Amino acid sequence: MFLHNPFYDAFGLDIGDLSIKLVQLAPVSFYHKQVFKIKELRTTPLPPGLIVNGEIQQPEPVRKKILHLLGKEGEGFKPIRSPWVVASLPEPKTFFKLIDVDINYEALTSVDIAYQAKKHLPYELEDTYLDWQVITGTVKEKNTQVLISATPKIIADSYTYLLESTGLNPIVLEAEAVAIARTMITYDKDYTGEARAILDLGATRSNLTIYDNNSIQFSTTLNFSGEIVTSAIAQELKIEHARAESLKIKNGLTYDEKHPKYLAAVSGIADKLIAEIKTALTFYKEHFDNTNDINRITLCGGTANMENIETFLSKELKIPAQAGHPWKNLENKKLYEFEPKRSLSLASAIGLALRATQNPLLNHRHEDF
Repeated sequence: MFLHNPFYDAFGLDIGDLSIKLVQLAPVSFYHKQVFKIKELRTTPLPPGLIVNGEIQQPEPVRKKILHLLGKEGEGFKPIRSPWVVASLPEPKTFFKLIDVDINYEALTSVDIAYQAKKHLPYELEDTYLDWQVITGTVKEKNTQVLISATPKIIADSYTYLLESTGLNPIVLEAEAVAIARTMITYDKDYTGEARAILDLGATRSNLTIYDNNSIQFSTTLNFSGEIVTSAIAQELKIEHARAESLKIKNGLTYDEKHPKYLAAVSGIADKLIAEIKTALTFYKEHFDNTNDINRITLCGGTANMENIETFLSKELKIPAQAGHPWKNLENKKLYEFEPKRSLSLASAIGLALRATQNPLLNHRHEDF
């Protein structure tokens, strides 16, 4: 499939509130399997305030950071020649849902999708960019399942203008949850009869996504992040932010003899996370049809590196929770060196790169209404 990609050397670019990550892949032959190697992996931090909750507040400093990653400004990176990019859209600013369309797959048109999507969108259709992908449907079936993804034009346009100002041509802007699912779900595994929860614990926001019946079914933003935990530690222990961050990295969800109040500070935030996850899982069970039991929670995001968080989640939710393997859909384990501490924060960037390396437009349609 990737041999027919018309966008040569396209790459993924994950633009977050506090960092930008670039991953470029290249296809290789490995026993006739879909295998990739890492061509480029670059990251750069963003100062707080440039992007807030997914909204670009100061475009020029962000533009300079992207130019730096591309090797067009400053030192440290060789130039990336390809202008083709698949970039992320911030999760709080996107909406997606799996819908059923009572039309044969071959006869399905963008007009049909728009008509059906309008019934579900939280935005006005004319103010929305709509991306959609056929999930199930054949020429013999009347019903077609379609995953729709939508974002307000004002948000998508701001990211498009930013990328174009650096000389890039964005092929697709994709919701973070979709990119992360592409990374964390094993592409050739049969998940019949079981569901997965993907818990992305980030620096400034977190997200829970349910993958069931071979597709994303539900996704919600959680009021939990690495910054919230750090702030709680700083406030409880009355210490500076930098010191609180160091303690969080060192201790995670474990007791600190030198700071007896530490665990109480982080446990309070963690308990709120558990409550939100339970509410989301209950909502999914009660409002979606043909649901399967969630038998594993897969963790990703930089905050998923917190010590003891897997054990805590597993115990409180009664569902096994484990850090995922973001590189698993790329290469045989013999072809790369797995770096779990670094990799968990790269899940979205890897998913974007996978779509960029394959044909980014395959089975997807983008509409401007």
